[in-house]
Amino acid sequence: MMEMVLMKTKTVSEELGVNPTTVQRWVRHFNIQCDKNEHGHYLFKQDDIDQLKEIKAQLDNGLLMSDIQVQSMHSTEQTMELPTQFEEKFNRLNAAIDALEKKVEEKADSVVSYQMLQHATELEELIKKMENMEARLQDLEVALLKQDYPEERLYVKEKSRKNWFVSLFTL
Repeated sequence: MMEMVLMKTKTVSEELGVNPTTVQRWVRHFNIQCDKNEHGHYLFKQDDIDQLKEIKAQLDNGLLMSDIQVQSMHSTEQTMELPTQFEEKFNRLNAAIDALEKKVEEKADSVVSYQMLQHATELEELIKKMENMEARLQDLEVALLKQDYPEERLYVKEKSRKNWFVSLFTL
């Protein structure tokens, strides 16, 4: 691993050929994110020095400080980190959404199953009521026929007790 060299303001100013206060002014004006020591003095890495060299070159070419465009080396590092952070958050959100969708599907399935069981129970009750009504109707028919023909012996043919509701579905 390469060792990082940190240079003080005076050394950097000598390398650039400018006054140390000029280096400090550039750091503040262009918001260069360089390290500081325990006394608050700037410590420059090679990336910081490269930025300062770029600033000096643009000033030497006649640009005003307000017109100078500096690409921050640190901002490119941050932009490289941001997509991975967003990707991790995006993946976590996707996983949470998938889990919620699964729960909703399970809940919907259980609701539909419950409703189907309820409908089946209601249908069974209706079938029983219909069978009871059919039996009562037959009894009433027999009773009416006996009133009309009391002396004759009636032979009433019993109908087969085929469930008419089931026959609807077996056509």
